[in-house]
Amino acid sequence: MRVHLTAASSVVLEDVGYSLEFRSRAGSPGAVEVLSYPPGSTAQPSLDPDEHFIEAFGCLGLVNLDGKSYLLVLVPPVELATPNEPGMNVERVDEVLFYCIDDLRERATADHPSHPCHHLRQVLVDGSFAYSKTTDLTSRLQTRIHVQQQRADACAPSSRRDDQTPTTVPRHERGTLDYTWNAYLLEPLHLLRLSLGPTAKAAFDSRSFMLSVVQGYYGARDVHVGAEKVTLSVISRRGWGRAGTRFKKRGIDGDGSVGNFAETETILETSSHIVSFVQLRGSVPLYWQERPRLVGAVKLDISQPLADLSLPPFLRHMRWAVKTYGRVHALSFLSDNPNESLAAEAALGSAYEQLCALGQAQSKRLRDGLVFEKYSIHKAQVLSSGVENMPHEIGRDVDELLDEYGATTASFDETSGHFVVETEQQGVFRVNCRDCLDRSNLGEFSISASMLDKQLAKLGLPPLEGSQLEKAHRELFSANGDALSQIYAGSRAMNSSFIRTGKVTRAQKFENAEASELRYGQLKDRSWAPQLVLVEPPAASSSMPSPTHTDTDSGSLSDLDLDI
Repeated sequence: MRVHLTAASSVVLEDVGYSLEFRSRAGSPGAVEVLSYPPGSTAQPSLDPDEHFIEAFGCLGLVNLDGKSYLLVLVPPVELATPNEPGMNVERVDEVLFYCIDDLRERATADHPSHPCHHLRQVLVDGSFAYSKTTDLTSRLQTRIHVQQQRADACAPSSRRDDQTPTTVPRHERGTLDYTWNAYLLEPLHLLRLSLGPTAKAAFDSRSFMLSVVQGYYGARDVHVGAEKVTLSVISRRGWGRAGTRFKKRGIDGDGSVGNFAETETILETSSHIVSFVQLRGSVPLYWQERPRLVGAVKLDISQPLADLSLPPFLRHMRWAVKTYGRVHALSFLSDNPNESLAAEAALGSAYEQLCALGQAQSKRLRDGLVFEKYSIHKAQVLSSGVENMPHEIGRDVDELLDEYGATTASFDETSGHFVVETEQQGVFRVNCRDCLDRSNLGEFSISASMLDKQLAKLGLPPLEGSQLEKAHRELFSANGDALSQIYAGSRAMNSSFIRTGKVTRAQKFENAEASELRYGQLKDRSWAPQLVLVEPPAASSSMPSPTHTDTDSGSLSDLDLDI
């Protein structure tokens, strides 16, 4: 893609013979007019062949700040980025330019604090955002294959009668919006796309005019399992619905979004199959806050009564999860000891359990689709087996459920040229601890390892234990925990070295203490938590309601309020 600044005070994005021209609408400050010039168009933007242009990776959308409109363009970094990991073609967002459509004299680099887009740039280039030109990075494998099949069906010769309903547009043609952090910024380009004819739309889709970005983690490794070469990938997609940092964004909001929510997918690719297993993590879905402290007992504030305040958004959240992922097994790693420094955490776990019971009593969907389980890793029976055996203990606990939920498996069909789904994952584990960082990552790692071992057996491959694949799985989940912790808390994850090595060492205690100090220190570092709200559409949800708080039906999840 090339970026041109024209003599007519417009910005032109040119990508393989297709051009989009962005210009300010006369008499309407902040309004943008977008002109589309598909390949073969008689009209074309006026470009000077000798004019300087900039090479770009793609477009991230448009944003209006301080009454001016800015076009976000993803550009190559000054220094060469780290080569891709094997697997999906995934790149990290390294630099973004912001072209002011209303005044092209304004500098496009937003690295100075005085620039209106400075905070937005800080968010996007912090190393936690990624994109792909070849894969819908916002969607899990199961969704991607379904959309691929829908598109194939839509393009196939129709044998239906004239009175039958025509094939509909795939629901996820824009990706999974819950994990598309720039969905709001891409909306003007999406509306332009909808106005195009079929040929122009197909050409538009094959260019980089609408790049979706996700926040979280992606890593992959090529290893051998026996004689078979396989690729293992781990990707975590953070939800943007309740974006923000630790202590500032806990619990749930009125729309049903929760703090530190992430979908983590483990993908195994062999010569004949591809396997996907998805898990969720997210803050305890009720209204609560934690008072910051470095040492001493945990202090929490839980908004009561649960039935009046937390139940409505809880129902939105869980109904959405059940509808999206199937049966939800809420696995809480909160302490259940009411007499020690974590007594407040035990009270939070009890409130969560009560809320699940209230939800099941009110909602048929949740009676059939939601299960709650406490799993305190502080329990004597867990600790007695040794910390190093904890992943095996967790795996043993969920063994039957893993057989019930299964994983999504697909094989490549050479006739159609597409992947064909053989089995689908029927349920999901939704894990949590207090921060949804350290214990949650340990839990997800343990569950993923158990499922991976089961899938290897089904594929006729050697077991996980002691293999190169086990080492890769440990390294990826350790890095995943560090990445998600850095985003939410400002430090690496505690116990990440334990996940990486499988051993407990004295050095880990010092690492954990250092991480605790870093997390506490970030509370006073205002520069560390830039304005994430700039990446989100406007919202007006209360994070901690008063006793007189009344919930509304607004928000992206409100269409799930009615049970069948």
